[in-house]
Order: sequence, then structure tokens, then C-alpha cells
Amino acid sequence: MKTFCLSTLLALALALPTGRALAQDNSTLDSDIQVLRSDLRAQKTQIVSDQLKLSDAESKSFWPIYREYETELSKLNDEKVSIIKDYAAQYDTITDAQVQSLADRNFKLEAKRNDLRQKYFKKISKAVSPKTAARFMQVDYRLNLLANLQLADSMPMVQNK
Repeated sequence: MKTFCLSTLLALALALPTGRALAQDNSTLDSDIQVLRSDLRAQKTQIVSDQLKLSDAESKSFWPIYREYETELSKLNDEKVSIIKDYAAQYDTITDAQVQSLADRNFKLEAKRNDLRQKYFKKISKAVSPKTAARFMQVDYRLNLLANLQLADSMPMVQNK
């Protein structure tokens, strides 16, 4: 099995906002996030294409579904950015109630992400094949893990004061 190009994946993960970026003012941060997300989507599309190696017929079925998926995923990513920004804004004075609220929002977001993945696994399975759908989900999952690893490394832990 062909493996991911590690340098591409690291570049993808390293392009995420860091803790220093989280401390910027909101307008600068929003602008930076928009640019990074655009670049990440382009890189992700290339990685997905390289990993799936679709025939012309499969491509005609897959890519419109992929674009739908990315559109819906982008909305979830907006929610994630909102949670991160709220955490960053409250970090120094965060209360137990605020932590609980952020955790609840994050758990709901992860459930939505899982529901989205299930929805699109079914769509891709019907349009192309279950194996292609599974392979896409593996690629998507790995990229998400890398992004989350970089993000986790960049975000300070909640202080137990």
C-alpha cells in the first residue's frame, strides 16, 4: 500500500494556527485562518486525489460528492474555530461553567463530524464503491488526526487554579 508523503502531511499540519496565532486580535486571526484553510483545502484535495487514484468514471461521481462534503465540513470547522477562539478569549479567567460549556460544544461538534462522515460514507459507497468510500474516510481521518495533533500541541492546557 502506498503511504502518505510525510512531508506533505507535516506541512498540512504545521499550517494550522498556533497558540501564538490564537493570541492575535480577531480580525487578523480571522484573516489568517481563511488563508490557511484555503491552502489546506487545496492540499487536502491533492492528497485525496493521489491516494484514491480514481478512474475517469469514478472521478465524475466522486468529486461532486467530495465538494459537498467539504462544504458541510467547512461549517463544522467554523464551529471548531469559534470554540477555539472562545477558549482563547477566556483562557486566563476561565470558570468551571465556561469549561463545561466549551466541552459540551466540542462533544456536540464531534458527534456532528461523525454523523457527517457516516452520511458521506454512504453517499460515496453508492456512487463509487464501499472500498473507495472506506479509503477516502481513512485519508480524511488521518488528515484530521494530524490537524488535531498540531492544534492540541498549540493550545495551552486548562489551568487547575
